[in-house]
Amino acid sequence: MKNLSLLLVTLTLALSVNAKDVLTLKNQQKFEGKILRIKDCSIVFKTNRVKYTIPSDDIYSVEFDNLQNKVYKNYVNRLASGENLCLKAKADAQRFHGKKAGHVILGVLFGPFAIIGTALSDPSPYKSSKTLIRSENREQFNEPEYLICYRKKAKGQLIAMEAVGWFIAIMISSSANN
Repeated sequence: MKNLSLLLVTLTLALSVNAKDVLTLKNQQKFEGKILRIKDCSIVFKTNRVKYTIPSDDIYSVEFDNLQNKVYKNYVNRLASGENLCLKAKADAQRFHGKKAGHVILGVLFGPFAIIGTALSDPSPYKSSKTLIRSENREQFNEPEYLICYRKKAKGQLIAMEAVGWFIAIMISSSANN
């Protein structure tokens, strides 16, 4: 009986050491490893001693081997409190950042050079007076996750406006040649 108990304890420990979190991507690839951190826009995942940061847009599902895991509990608590920094940052950038009509004009005048200039820029909520005045999320402006999502969304929408302007310039020049 004593040997059976010892065997069960040993097997339980061996299985728990080998238990892994499972991450499934949208292309149906599955990875086993350890989830180190969950951010609003990405998951930091470790497999075979290599860390990967995977954008949440690419993730289909996540399975935790241990629901008592600190990372899992923190994520559930953040969801329950309604805190989602990346969504807040994207909303602020969408509503308040940049003069979109001005970027269309830049696209018409300078085309790809305007797009390159915006791609090299470093948008920030501190550089946008409308964001500083109107945003309800000022206390998150220094959070790295907020800033990353804000920059990505601000750049993306301004580059899109410049691309529209460039397209307009191409259409105008092609109709003038006909």
